[in-house]
Amino acid sequence: MGSMTDLTAADGHRFQAYIAEPKGTPKGGIVVIQEIFGVNGHIRAVADGFAADGYYCVAPALFDRIERGVDLGYAGDDVAKGRALRGQMQWAPCMADVAIAVAAAGSAGRVGTVGYCYGGGVTWLAAAELPGLDASVGYYGGPWAELADRAPRCPAMLHFGARDSMIPVGLADELRAKHPGIVTHVYAADHGFNCDQRATYDATAATTARRRTLAFFEACL
Repeated sequence: MGSMTDLTAADGHRFQAYIAEPKGTPKGGIVVIQEIFGVNGHIRAVADGFAADGYYCVAPALFDRIERGVDLGYAGDDVAKGRALRGQMQWAPCMADVAIAVAAAGSAGRVGTVGYCYGGGVTWLAAAELPGLDASVGYYGGPWAELADRAPRCPAMLHFGARDSMIPVGLADELRAKHPGIVTHVYAADHGFNCDQRATYDATAATTARRRTLAFFEACL
């Protein structure tokens, strides 16, 4: 189990981050980027899982820019609140916070990012803008179409759900055409297939995607 700490961005903004440390010497650092639901139990569990695989993990609370301590579930009013918070976020301050998280994870060596839904877009933009990243993995990133012309400066892998009504599966081909170096995978699954707290969780797709993600990080970090 990890713990919360405070980080400070270059503009002086203080925000929380969940830190999960491995046993023994880290293989590298991973910045775990939240969905629209904050650094909730699922994101903390994801960080704990990568820590168990040997990585020093930092999960920044990006919504602290709007509201501190956001921890939402996956139904009803929580979904509406998550979408409202996401609508207030701006890319520049978000990248400032991710940059500090990358620096914190860098204490463990080479650094990768992994993000889910909104966080999938954050990881893609970070790969295009931030120095110090050695790998980027995104799952069903809502902002990918918006950011399609941004080119990652490090190896990037993207996971899509073929039944995802939010993200057209054809975007996988479009992004690969624009950025031939990236790796894309498509699963017979819906949006949010990695999250076991969602009704759309797909254990087969989640297991396969995680195996591929770990192999990617092993190669890059």
